[in-house]
Amino acid sequence: MKASISFIELQDILAENAKLPISLAFVDDKTIHASAVVSLGFIKKTVEVNLRVIDLTGSDLLVGYSGGFGMETLVGTALNLLKDKIPTGLLDNRGNGQLMIHLGQIDQVKGVFEKIDVRDISVLNEGIQVEGKLK
Repeated sequence: MKASISFIELQDILAENAKLPISLAFVDDKTIHASAVVSLGFIKKTVEVNLRVIDLTGSDLLVGYSGGFGMETLVGTALNLLKDKIPTGLLDNRGNGQLMIHLGQIDQVKGVFEKIDVRDISVLNEGIQVEGKLK
């Protein structure tokens, strides 16, 4: 079984949960380009990062992130500043350019993992495709 979600729908879910507009775009079959304008005190900075699917275990998605020199520090700082906007338990910064996203913490996505044994996530031109088997 395959199901997909468009980048537009996913951006809406992220904006609702993280209270931050995030733009998403296709890079390759395992990589998404994400960008957001983040307020760092008096400065607004556009943060751009490529997120690559590394592993999926249950509803926990391990992604690698890259975006140039200092990206790990910038991501850590941004996550720290946004901690009040990101639901508790949704993201874990693993260091070394890796983030664990606990997809089961997102109400709109939780139901998918309750009904489907998700085996793969791939990136399409217009969104993300999830492949799995009904439980």
